[in-house]
Amino acid sequence: MSDAVESILYEHPLSEQVRTYLRLEQLFAIQLHLRDQESTFCHVGALRNLWEILDCLDRGDIKGELIKELEAQRIHFEQLEESPYIDGLKLKRFLEQLNQLLDWLGRYQGKFGAKLRSDRFIDMLKNRIRMPGGTCSFDLPELHQFLNKSTQYRQDCLKTWFAHLDGLGQCIKILLRLFRENGAFETVSCKQGVFQSSLSNRSNPQLLRVMLPSQSAYFPEISGSKHYFSIRFIEKLEDQLKPVSNDFDFELAIC
Repeated sequence: MSDAVESILYEHPLSEQVRTYLRLEQLFAIQLHLRDQESTFCHVGALRNLWEILDCLDRGDIKGELIKELEAQRIHFEQLEESPYIDGLKLKRFLEQLNQLLDWLGRYQGKFGAKLRSDRFIDMLKNRIRMPGGTCSFDLPELHQFLNKSTQYRQDCLKTWFAHLDGLGQCIKILLRLFRENGAFETVSCKQGVFQSSLSNRSNPQLLRVMLPSQSAYFPEISGSKHYFSIRFIEKLEDQLKPVSNDFDFELAIC
């Protein structure tokens, strides 16, 4: 079976909240992959990644923002219960899932990650694990001891630590799925490698998604807010980058 990728997807957030959600989504995916590996190098990477997650969670009131957004989504979907065009059973299950996540958020004590920060072993890693080569045995002998435990022990510890954030991962997964499903891809044309558009006629846009063929020599540089955005395509020629100057079509979704 071929592993060839037919297209490359680029995503750009239109708010700081979505920017944080996308970063956490990527960090969570890395964590889930690394913690299930057997290699000690992967488990060092998982611990370093855990601190990247904690640093990301230290910015703003993520819990309050999630509660506000999920409440808005619940109200929206509750209004669809009487629609004859909606699968009532699926909608009921989805609303139950939203209610469970809102209940989890309401019961979560303090800021996200506070329990992990208070863990002595995790806190001990805080400074050294961010240093280049800072995980050597002479820097962190306790980490060296941990890495020489059995694979199962290390995996179980990583799963236990990350379990504090399982609910958060589910919240972000649902919200980003809803945002992405809110916009369909359309073929649009850029002129001389640039595409610009106003978003004033869009209702609360959250995300831009650009799809290019995997063999494309271009990549997009995207800037924008909830009112306006601009996409400039860049081409790599040998060791140099230059703006694309020709016209071409690409796939765009405004979500």
